[in-house]
Amino acid sequence: MTKPTVSMIVSNINGVQLNLIGACINFLIKPGYPNWELIVVDNASTDDSVKYLNKRFKNYKNCIVLENPINMYSQGLNLGAEKATGKYLAYFNNDVAITKTYLNNLVKEFEKDKKLAIAQGKLLNYTDHKKIDSAGESMDIFGNPVTIGFGEIDKGQYNHVEEILSASGSACVIRKSIFEKLGGYDPIFGIGYEDMDLALRVRRLGYKVKRFPDAVIYHKRAATDLADFIRVKVKWHFNKNRLITMLKNYPVWLLLKSLPVTILLYQLIILYEWIIRRNWNMGRVRLTSLIWVIFHLPDIIVSRNKIKKIGAKSLSEKDYALFSSKSLFSDFRQFLQT
Repeated sequence: MTKPTVSMIVSNINGVQLNLIGACINFLIKPGYPNWELIVVDNASTDDSVKYLNKRFKNYKNCIVLENPINMYSQGLNLGAEKATGKYLAYFNNDVAITKTYLNNLVKEFEKDKKLAIAQGKLLNYTDHKKIDSAGESMDIFGNPVTIGFGEIDKGQYNHVEEILSASGSACVIRKSIFEKLGGYDPIFGIGYEDMDLALRVRRLGYKVKRFPDAVIYHKRAATDLADFIRVKVKWHFNKNRLITMLKNYPVWLLLKSLPVTILLYQLIILYEWIIRRNWNMGRVRLTSLIWVIFHLPDIIVSRNKIKKIGAKSLSEKDYALFSSKSLFSDFRQFLQT
């Protein structure tokens, strides 16, 4: 039986300058899977990425470059999906290396379970394969992102199939039919939390998000996000998107419980950045992201109501059980880092 087509979609920004995209492509053009296409979405790179990729793909009919006219991550992901012909969308950042069994192992699970919408494998550190990069993604009720297993030595503690709140945006596979039903990634996010928002919407429609540890991949964490030319922009979007994710997906009772605390933490950290750290720029980033959300609240409410029209329900008790339960002190430290 012919295996279904997988559309591999890579997001790239200045991948030549950062010395990332070449190594990534080396692995993806030999994925160990028989039926694939590769789409690299370039998000307005200012280096020679597009020139390099067009030259690299010259002799590959199933490899193309899409140029996103603006440097917006979530819009680029959607552009790739629009061009994709596969039954499954395999998303990658430009700083990963896949193993030969990665796609085969994940596609096998999708074909067995029609309720499976999003899946990730076990992400290991790119240079130190003994360390876990991600065994899944979660967050607490205050919107703080939590990467399951990050930095832990891999002793097999995540070598079991498990439902997770969200899959890593760095490397995950999504059933295209459900992706299209949900309208793809919400472009209001830009970068950050778009994967969590999609996973929460998937769950609200009654579908599953899981980790399959036999699908192994290696990841250079934050190789692009922490680059000087984009770091402040990423920080601003993450702070904005934490609030949007909560406002879009939390039931009213949970918003009343968590949102006031989150906003208070924003205010405390703005003062901390300005008074203690003397970092005017980071304080301004957090303040302006909060102001942006306030002014765009009507658009966020429209987005919140949109998913209800396709039959989405509130998050279930099973979903809440997948939220992180870290202490508020830990949350505050996490806020400082994101």
